[in-house]
Amino acid sequence: MPPDPLQLRRRLALQGGGFALLLLAAFSGSLYWGIASQRQQDQRTELRQLAGSAAAQLPLIAHETREAEGRAKFRAGPRLIDSPTLQQQRLQWFDAQGALLSEQGGLTVPSLSGQPAGALASARGIRVPSRALWQRWPGGMSLWQPVDSQAERLGYVRVALSDQAARADLSRLKRGLLLGGVVTVLAALLVGRRMLRMAFLPLQRQVSALQRFTADASHELRHPLTALRTQLAAVPPELRQQPALAWGELDGLSRRMGELLDDLLLLARQEQAGLDGPLSTAELQEFDLLELLEDLLRCYAPQAAARSVRLQLSPDPATQSVPFRGQSEPLLRLFTNLLLNAIRHSPEGGTVSLQVSRAGRLIRVTVADQGPGIPLQEREQVFERFWSGTDRGGHSGLGLAIGRAIARRHGGELRIGESRTGRCELVVELPPTDAL
Repeated sequence: MPPDPLQLRRRLALQGGGFALLLLAAFSGSLYWGIASQRQQDQRTELRQLAGSAAAQLPLIAHETREAEGRAKFRAGPRLIDSPTLQQQRLQWFDAQGALLSEQGGLTVPSLSGQPAGALASARGIRVPSRALWQRWPGGMSLWQPVDSQAERLGYVRVALSDQAARADLSRLKRGLLLGGVVTVLAALLVGRRMLRMAFLPLQRQVSALQRFTADASHELRHPLTALRTQLAAVPPELRQQPALAWGELDGLSRRMGELLDDLLLLARQEQAGLDGPLSTAELQEFDLLELLEDLLRCYAPQAAARSVRLQLSPDPATQSVPFRGQSEPLLRLFTNLLLNAIRHSPEGGTVSLQVSRAGRLIRVTVADQGPGIPLQEREQVFERFWSGTDRGGHSGLGLAIGRAIARRHGGELRIGESRTGRCELVVELPPTDAL
């Protein structure tokens, strides 16, 4: 079947939008990670500078805390500090044994207890790191750093900073990137859709021209073919009985050519109508789908009986109805093709069943026969025109292609259901009445 420009355009638009979204996500993720890493690096630099300043004050604080008045003065800091800056940081000074000498700031910091090797025991039994240690927790980051003189270890300092401002900035950045991404993707889809429409316009015109050519050729060929069949029908009986002249074969070939041209003309019309858009309200008819299928089975009951094939319809039209709005004549052609396929492929004495059911909001019509089924590798190819791998396409090779075009014209789909030896299902799914 020729490519559907509308479906191809949608597929390319989705693929292009997905690729653009992937690129945008990669760019946004890289940008966010880079800024977050830089903010963390800036915080580490600020902590190093703060630790250097605090280390310079350690000798003075250690000297002052040896006196009772100084110790009380330095120990009372956290509750008296009211500066907004100090509320977002914490400075602590420790002696060489790890005992707290003084602290400033209102930021809550976690304990340093339980650190691994490389630590020394304080007078209170708490293991404190004997080397620089970074510590990060939800809410901030701290740096523990030893302070040494040329001859001995003077003590330790611990400085901590809140990451509240950095997290707020990153949160705003994340929202900005998300909003920018949504706007960019929508703009790309709109622009891409317009560009694809313009790019596919020549292809759509070519497909339309090809379909018009098929329809016109089929229509024009019907006239000489009708004249040929008229001439064949006028051949005298005595000439038909001559064995040297294959009148029967000629009559059969002309009949099959007429069927092929009719199918080509119908397929071209359905595909052109599908390109023009969905069915309009004026084209819809209200009818009972079960009643239409019942009339179809009644019409082809003699042909099925000739092969001893039983026809079944479920549910019983006498007790239930399935109201539907659509085009009854094309749908009748669709189900006729499926029924004839099922009768032709069912073994003698087999059963062909038509079952109407609901699948969510969809109306599902399943035509099942007891034939050999369709091989897995051919389940999509049988819907192509003149597919030669199997005769499931119909007497002209266009039956299933026409059926799918009619189903899609109604906003539905024709597909293969269960397919195995002894059971083959062709499923028509149609949208509900209010969706057309």
